Amino acid sequence: MNDEMRIGEALRREADAHPVGQAPVDEVLRRGRTARRRRTAATAGAAVATAALALLAYGGVPGADPAPAPTPPATAGPRPVPSVTCPRAGMRTVQPYEVVDIGRGVRMALLPEGNQNYVVGLDDLQKDIDDARQYPGTNILPNSLSGSGGSDEGLVAGAFRTDEVPARIVVRADEGGECSAGVLRLRGEAGWGTYYAFLDASTVAAGYTVTAFAGDGGVLAQNHFEPKAN
Repeated sequence: MNDEMRIGEALRREADAHPVGQAPVDEVLRRGRTARRRRTAATAGAAVATAALALLAYGGVPGADPAPAPTPPATAGPRPVPSVTCPRAGMRTVQPYEVVDIGRGVRMALLPEGNQNYVVGLDDLQKDIDDARQYPGTNILPNSLSGSGGSDEGLVAGAFRTDEVPARIVVRADEGGECSAGVLRLRGEAGWGTYYAFLDASTVAAGYTVTAFAGDGGVLAQNHFEPKAN
């Protein structure tokens, strides 16, 4: 219903209420204008409220402090250091041809024939021992270390030949991580023996250093092994 219809209806009500004389048109019009102003103000207020809600939904009222930015997700930490499996530390004296478990299913035996003669492998080593008896082993230089690595088991192993028995032998990976290697030697032969440790296969492939230390901390022998060329 528009304003004119509302005013007409009001005039009729006033005429019915005042059967004698002229209807109070001015009073009716005044009340109609007042009601219209109230409706207009109410409509404007609703529009302002709707606009304010829209502004809040899209980041706040202009001129207000902006909402704090969300915290960015945490970035990845530094690359973890590859693991090194440290065997039981210290020296073990073994009998000739004695097969010793050194970890991860790998076994080792030292032979008295020849120079630095030993075998290492998986499962039964008897055939390897019989074959090694026919060869002199590896005659490495005095105060030096031999080595080999890169097997699927991550084994690092070799022989030492030093003027005195090493107090410990340390394997240090170029990519990080180190441990004291396990050491075997034959009874009655103090001049040589073997060492072993297990690194991640990728760590072995990146290179490593083996160092034999004396009891006073001095270096008896050291060797760095470079990655194998493809």
